Amino acid sequence: MQADSPAPDNDDLQDFYRAYFGVDADYYLYKLAQQQAGTRFTFNLGAFFFGLFWMLYRKLYVQALAVVAVVTGVSFLLNYLALTQQIAAQTLQLINNFIALFWSLAIGFLGNWLYLRQAKARVTKMLQKEKDEEQAALRLQRQGSITYLPHILLAALFLVYLLLNQFLGR
Repeated sequence: MQADSPAPDNDDLQDFYRAYFGVDADYYLYKLAQQQAGTRFTFNLGAFFFGLFWMLYRKLYVQALAVVAVVTGVSFLLNYLALTQQIAAQTLQLINNFIALFWSLAIGFLGNWLYLRQAKARVTKMLQKEKDEEQAALRLQRQGSITYLPHILLAALFLVYLLLNQFLGR
């Protein structure tokens, strides 16, 4: 899209969002319409149950890294408090369960918002950068949608860990 051309209307943008969202385009276009109508947060069941894996699947890498950093920090803090304050094992387990539920709910409610925010930024940037709308849609299709690569890498790392633990741990 050229810099001096008028901005596309919503119908034109819908094609670009559809390209970005990929296989679940109808769902996310509906969520985008809800957001544009004023509904800021909606609940995503996949994000609730699969959390970090859902974020990686939707290519929300920076946000997933932030969640890992915060959860790791909270975990270290909780372990520190458990050691220094001598918290009972049952109490510690209860606190861990509440924290896990909190994170599941937070990702469930923030998941769509984060994904739509990223989609808007990527579509806007692509339309400003790419002059050919067909090329823009193709590039958005590659940038967006879903990926299994992080899951495959995590499974491979876990397998290596198990093998090393089996052979070196004895």
